[in-house]
Amino acid sequence: MSRRKVSGLNHMPEAVTLGRFLEQQKLEPLREDPLFQEEMLALAIQTLSFSSRESGLSKGGNNGLPGKSLSLPLAGSHVHLEDQGKYLRLRIAEGEEKTPRTQGSFLCAFSGTWEDFCTQAADWMEREKGRILGACEGFTRNLTEQITQGYGLSILAELKKTLGVDLFLLDKHFKVLSWEGGGRFPFHPVSFVTPKLSHFKSMDLLLETPLGIGKWNDAQYKELPLSWYPLAGHQGVLGYIGLGIEQGELNPVGRLFLYKAAVLLYFELAKAQSVEDTERQHYRDFLFDLLYNNFDSLEVVQSRGKLWGMDLTKPHLVVVGEIPGYDPDSMDQLAFQELLDTVSTALRSQPRTIFLERNDQIVLLYPLEGMIPLSQWEATAKKLLSPLLILLEGLEEERSMMFGVGNLYPSARFIHRSFQEAKSALELGQLFNLQERVILFQDLGVMRLLLNLEQQELEDFRNEVLGPLLKFDQENNLHLEETLLAYLASDGDLNLAGDRLFLHPNTLRYRLKKAAEVLDRDLNSLETRMNLFIALKIGRLKSLWQE
Repeated sequence: MSRRKVSGLNHMPEAVTLGRFLEQQKLEPLREDPLFQEEMLALAIQTLSFSSRESGLSKGGNNGLPGKSLSLPLAGSHVHLEDQGKYLRLRIAEGEEKTPRTQGSFLCAFSGTWEDFCTQAADWMEREKGRILGACEGFTRNLTEQITQGYGLSILAELKKTLGVDLFLLDKHFKVLSWEGGGRFPFHPVSFVTPKLSHFKSMDLLLETPLGIGKWNDAQYKELPLSWYPLAGHQGVLGYIGLGIEQGELNPVGRLFLYKAAVLLYFELAKAQSVEDTERQHYRDFLFDLLYNNFDSLEVVQSRGKLWGMDLTKPHLVVVGEIPGYDPDSMDQLAFQELLDTVSTALRSQPRTIFLERNDQIVLLYPLEGMIPLSQWEATAKKLLSPLLILLEGLEEERSMMFGVGNLYPSARFIHRSFQEAKSALELGQLFNLQERVILFQDLGVMRLLLNLEQQELEDFRNEVLGPLLKFDQENNLHLEETLLAYLASDGDLNLAGDRLFLHPNTLRYRLKKAAEVLDRDLNSLETRMNLFIALKIGRLKSLWQE
């Protein structure tokens, strides 16, 4: 696809370039100057400064340039002009004015007085500034009038007309709010890869905010350029503008107009966000009451749910998910937010699913048409979670999620119970290093019973069964408790247990023999194995008691 510069299109003022400046001042570059490069003429100007060969200081003539640069409210290059008698030396730099990076320099033939030239250049810069700011003010006034008349998002059509590029607007949940295609873009929305916050160098809504690179999902549009402009401010990222251009195509004048429109769009989204936040808080309050059983009767639960579009007369499968080991105080908060965005996007294919984020976990309530046999719970849960599981397969291990699933009950009055079971399944699945992504509470066996007993009673049982072995481990370094748990969890398979512990089978046999001696028990007895396994599991449960 050919690359074109987006400039001078439709209603947008012509850019202020070095070539136009030289043309207006009737200056001709010395093309035989080895430092001259033709592409320099296309560079946009942000500042002009002057210095005389005689004084070496920035100075003006009778226009009184007071030793400071003349600036335009645009991003661009810094151009410094030096009086060298019959020639002018133009030095060009980019970046911050105080710490510029050199782009190049060249000579121009020069006749006339330095003072007159400085005056003419300053007058031209002021006219250019007035031309651009006047056009921008008219553009902004037009957009503001549309907003005050209640046509907030329609300003995107005006921005398209001014920039001459196709574009569209997303909210922070990546929902398309407005689509202005017909040029490079199709007339109707097509699927795109959602923008990632971590892909942007800056999230501040500034004139200099760089565009992010976008991609399309459909292979037929892979050559179609897409760039993202984040709409961010004190309320965070509220949306994105997608533009049908590559990153370097929009000139500084276009960037100014884009910035002005983006500020107004941000405030429009902020107003909508304020209303949404109020509704969302009421919605969250209701879900918290539902999950913690804060209702007086089933009738109240069902009637309140109906107000939010939920049919709580049907059974709901409750799922809790989290990233194992995720620290909410770590620097990985951006990654967690991106993961939530991914989950939110995936759930669009299941509009009836109830979704809540709480304490760095996600809670999902899947409505079913009716009760299903216990033997189908696991398959049903994995089928409902399949859109998320497929998406999570492509993530790094440390950013993937585990899910706990509570038991299924016929009445919404027991959703709170299923929620607690799902949390317990998730906790125990991580505690015992289960390798499954989806862990059902019903599959936890005896551990379900242990969760409901008094901690002191469990601790007493553990000490009665394992007391001598625990004391031996404290005084020696054989790790008999860990060895016994691995052996019993492997159903007595020495090779499997040895692999888990990275031990030779002979070493494992020695440890098991020592454990039997210390405990004075027969490890081949089924009752002994059962008591030992429960006591060992209680030891793992203790890590949860500290919470």
